[in-house]
Amino acid sequence: MYTHKYFVVDMTIYVSACVIGLFAVEDGKMIAYELFSKDSEVIAKRMADFEAEKEIPELKKLIMRLKKKGKNDIVTEQPNDASVYLKENFRKLAIDLEFVRDQAELNKLLSGISISRTKTKISKLEKRDKLIIQAVSLIGDLDKILNMLTERLREWFGMHYPELRIVDHERFVKKVAKYGRRENFEEFEKSMGMEIGDEDAEMIQTYAKELHNMYVLRNDTERYLNKVVPEEIPNIAALLGNVLAARLLSNAGSLERMAKMSSSTIQLLGAEKSLFKFLKDKSITKPPKFGIIFTHPDISMGKKQLQGRIARLMASKLTIAARADFYSKQDLSEQLVREYQEKLKKIKESN
Repeated sequence: MYTHKYFVVDMTIYVSACVIGLFAVEDGKMIAYELFSKDSEVIAKRMADFEAEKEIPELKKLIMRLKKKGKNDIVTEQPNDASVYLKENFRKLAIDLEFVRDQAELNKLLSGISISRTKTKISKLEKRDKLIIQAVSLIGDLDKILNMLTERLREWFGMHYPELRIVDHERFVKKVAKYGRRENFEEFEKSMGMEIGDEDAEMIQTYAKELHNMYVLRNDTERYLNKVVPEEIPNIAALLGNVLAARLLSNAGSLERMAKMSSSTIQLLGAEKSLFKFLKDKSITKPPKFGIIFTHPDISMGKKQLQGRIARLMASKLTIAARADFYSKQDLSEQLVREYQEKLKKIKESN
């Protein structure tokens, strides 16, 4: 006589989200759901959080209900069977579950959600470009302060060791911070400078160490820019390099403002004082041809008679780059750089 044992195998439950809520699907059928509040901004946030794999209240409630029913094999990774099911059925579900009255109301809700999500993305982008602008300003402020304070150290330490010849400011500060007294320098033989006591040497060395920390901060800030600039404005950065791209963004005021500028305005960013001077009295000055993009080596090191044409070419590509970085978020950097290089070559060959 044979006996048969039957085993009940739990089927996998798939969970996904659509604009009306979270749904659990088993074997191609919807078995549970948790609806969102009918507020476009709330839905936009819930959808963004779910896509980012953050825990949301509706997901927590749905999973607890499923587990109470003995459903423990639950999959939330996307895409899955539930996301496929919702893609095909969410419009019908929205009406069947009385989330909306009709398709027209659903379309209006979808439009509101789309606007809310776009606002959120732009808001995050604006915040990040503002952070880049602050970092550029910090570097500018540090450069001014460091130049002034390093000159003070040169005068101070020069009274003790006037023969020390180190042109680079940062290297000079680092050496003084490390050695303090002239006798500790490897190259020291003799000096016409004055003798100083231990208290004097300690004060000068402390000052040099503090200055060195400021140089470290300046270098750390530049490394930060080199990391975040290609992430936030990849197209502009590809054309200008990270630091110059950040400086141009700072002069524009924001990426949104820059995206709305004409190429001629971008070309003159950073030359506002010269432009106002020209507009005030056209008889004694010439109009500026370029702003800070002049510091790009293709322009500054190019032949003088070609600098204006190269600047216009660069500005035209930067206009496209800024709009792509702000509006579409498409990385067109390879195409933009290739087109720029091809036209630059033609400009140089035409002369």
